[in-house]
Amino acid sequence: MLPLNNTDIVNGVRNRDKQVFEIIFNQFSPSMFSIALRYLRDQDEAQDIVQDVFLNLWRTADNLDERAPIQHYLARATVNTCLNRIKKTQRQQQYAKEQQFTTTESKVEHLLLEHKELEAQYLSILEKLPDQCRRVFEMSRFKGLSPTEISQQLNISINTVYTHLTTALKKIRLGLLNQQ
Repeated sequence: MLPLNNTDIVNGVRNRDKQVFEIIFNQFSPSMFSIALRYLRDQDEAQDIVQDVFLNLWRTADNLDERAPIQHYLARATVNTCLNRIKKTQRQQQYAKEQQFTTTESKVEHLLLEHKELEAQYLSILEKLPDQCRRVFEMSRFKGLSPTEISQQLNISINTVYTHLTTALKKIRLGLLNQQ
């Protein structure tokens, strides 16, 4: 086939001439691919852009201006499509970051709620312990006293302190397990 001028190309595309379309695709797709690759730095994405540009050319052929060179139209369409793809990717990344923050925030809220519930259960179990047992446990865990110090302050044997601590821990453990 003879080389076509711009008017012949535009008219051929407008008339949906597959032969003309194939000629311009073969002639211009490599340079459009290079443009897209410069913007996107990804061969698959660049190839997708070229496909989109030529598909759009086919769909909107009636709007082509025969005074404008087809290669300028294709180059501008390629650049615009690349820029749109970049913007879309940035929006998706921003959305993903926002979702991650929202998810993290809701996880923290959920953990705080679980912590409060667990603390309430713990305190409820602690209140149900016998007085002496609770007192020994609180002195050990909240005041940080050693079993020897507790036995001296309460005038009880060290073995009794250990018995109260063991009893308290068992009841707390069982109480928390039963409430889950």
